[in-house]
Parts: sequence; structure tokens; C-alpha cells
Amino acid sequence: MVFQCQSSKSSVGQTNKNTFTLKADLDNLKADFLVYSEKDDNSPNGYRNDTIWVKNGTFQFTDTVNDFKIYFLNIVNTRSWKTKHDGREYSSSTKADVNRLWFIAYPGAEIKCTGKVEDHMVAASLSDAKGINQDFSIIQAQTFPLIDEAHALKVRTYTEDLSEEEAKKLSDESNALFHQAVELKKEFVKAYPKSIAATYVFMDGYYRKYFTHDEAKMVLEGFDAESLSGTPFYDEVKSRLEAVDKTQLGMQSPDLITNNTLDGTEFKLSDLKGNYVLLDYWGTWCGPCMAEIPKIKEYYNKYADKNFVVVGVNSGDAVPRWKKTIEDNGYNWKHIQTTNENDLLVPFNVNSFPTKILIDPTGKIIYNSKNPDKVDMYQMLDKIFY
Repeated sequence: MVFQCQSSKSSVGQTNKNTFTLKADLDNLKADFLVYSEKDDNSPNGYRNDTIWVKNGTFQFTDTVNDFKIYFLNIVNTRSWKTKHDGREYSSSTKADVNRLWFIAYPGAEIKCTGKVEDHMVAASLSDAKGINQDFSIIQAQTFPLIDEAHALKVRTYTEDLSEEEAKKLSDESNALFHQAVELKKEFVKAYPKSIAATYVFMDGYYRKYFTHDEAKMVLEGFDAESLSGTPFYDEVKSRLEAVDKTQLGMQSPDLITNNTLDGTEFKLSDLKGNYVLLDYWGTWCGPCMAEIPKIKEYYNKYADKNFVVVGVNSGDAVPRWKKTIEDNGYNWKHIQTTNENDLLVPFNVNSFPTKILIDPTGKIIYNSKNPDKVDMYQMLDKIFY
């Protein structure tokens, strides 16, 4: 069982004004301990780990945070099943969502959690002095049972001997439940214009593409900017929506500035004006990224004597793994890395991998792999340099 959180910059047990505490009491929690795991660029393997001891379903977790932050704790296993293909057995599972305990921490928070653990779902009630987790509990109580039932129906389509018609009926019922949960989340976001929890639900829904760009802009306008401006979830979606508008084809590229380079020297994207610059957003964990890098290497070598510069923008890898992969594979172009402290994803609204951006010598964006017009970037490069 794994406890994870999205970005933290401190150690468990550290005590200062930014400390928060979660006290939980969950009926039917059978585990003796939970394993805490958090992505941490400064840890040797890229993750920070700790153990949370459980006694009779109760446990306490203390950490330090600098701002509002989402945490999620895997309490029970997801639904899983086995399938066979070409004589081999494969394991599959539903998404990790309702099997987790979700809460929002902030400096000084005392968060209380009560509830029960069901077969594949956590039914919890959360509270804190600001009322943030009370709001969060509302949407979880509305949507978790729907999502859990949807998962159960989906698993049946894989594990039961059903006719094509029966399987389609269950699949349609499952999809309808998922859709109902999405609609409830969208209604929740609009109904709580001053809620930190609502801004997180909105941010999560934006990443899951529950909203079109125009819909998301309207939802953002419905929030109370005076009270929410400067809070992380609100600001991130606002920045990403602005990035979409500012990084259309034909627009001037935003600048990227960072010292997270292979040798620690400063990198400035604007210093590369006068060249065609390919930004390749990648990670070693991303299969499609790694599959395409040989093609990038081919074109980098092909036009090495032209004004063509490749910049690899890594995300999600521990520094040692990042550097070793580059060295072992001879990726001899420029490399930078995004971190929690210096986010290089938001300026171009990168939320899927791989993403590729091509910038002309004047600094104008001429290609974006996220653009719906499926232009072949490599053919474009051949036309430019031939």
C-alpha cells in the first residue's frame, strides 16, 4: 500500500510552522503499516519513502508543506483480473482512484479523517479548521460510489463469459456511471467558487480533459479570483490556460530559463534565436518518447552543420538516471530538466508526453505536436534544410 503526494520539499517528522498532521481512523483497515512514497528529485532514486504504522485502523501522518498540496494514500488494492493473449497471461487492473484516501494539506493544518474501508473503495469523511477537506469530502462522497460501481461493471466485461450484446450493455452502463461522476465534478466546481478543494477538482478535471479550452476559461472566470489568486491549483490552471493562448502557431515562443542542465550552467531558450530549435519533452519512463528519440538523433546528426538545435526537456526522472541515459545513448544535444521549483512544462502547457515544439530563427512557434493538424515534423525539417 503506497502513500503518494504531488510535490513536497521537506522531510517527514520535521517540525516548524509549516507542519500539518493527519489523524485517521478507518474501520476495516487491516494493514499493519502503509508505505509512504513521494517523488523527490533530490533523493538518490528519485523517490522519498517512509513507513506509516497502523494500529487497529488508526494512524497519524505528519509532514511539512509550503502551500496547499494534494496527498493521496493507497489504502486497498484496485480491482484486477488476468487475461491471456498468444498463450501468455497478463495482469490488468482498474485505475487507482477510489481505493485511495485523498486530502488537501496546508501549513498548520490538523486534518481529521474517519470512515471505512470497503472491498476496493475508501469511504472517508475529512475535516480541518478551514473547511477545505469538508468540501473535498462532499465531492468524494458523491462520486466514489459511482466510480466504484463503474469499475466493477467494467471488470465483468473482461472476466465473465458474456455475449457481445451483454458485454456492450455492461460497458455502456459503466461509461454512463463514469460520465455521471464527471458531471457531478463539473457541477461541484461551479457551485463552490471560493473553495480550494474545488480548484483542485477543476485542475484535475482539466488534465483529464473534462473541459474544452473555452469551457475551462469560463469556469476559471467563475472562481473568486480575489480569494484564490496565489493559491497553487487555481494559479496552475490559470497559467496553463494562458499558455495555450500564448503558444499558438505563429506566436512568439515564451522563454525558458533554468540552471537544471547537465553541467549546472544557465540555459536560456532566447539565447538560441537565429536557429531552428526543437524542444523535445521526454522522460525515460515514457515508452513513446524513448521509441522516437532515435529518429530525433538521426535528424540531429543529419542537420548538425545547419542552424538546427535540439533541446531535450526531461520530466520525471531522477538526475542520475537522466544523465546516465543521455551519456549511454549518445544524446549529444542540449538538455535541461523541469523540477517542482522551476516548472518548464507550464509555459508550453505540456501535459502529455512526448510533446515537441519547433521554433524558427525569429522565435516564432511553427510546429506543436499537440496541434490537431497532424503535420509531419520530420518532413517539415527536410523542407527547411534542403
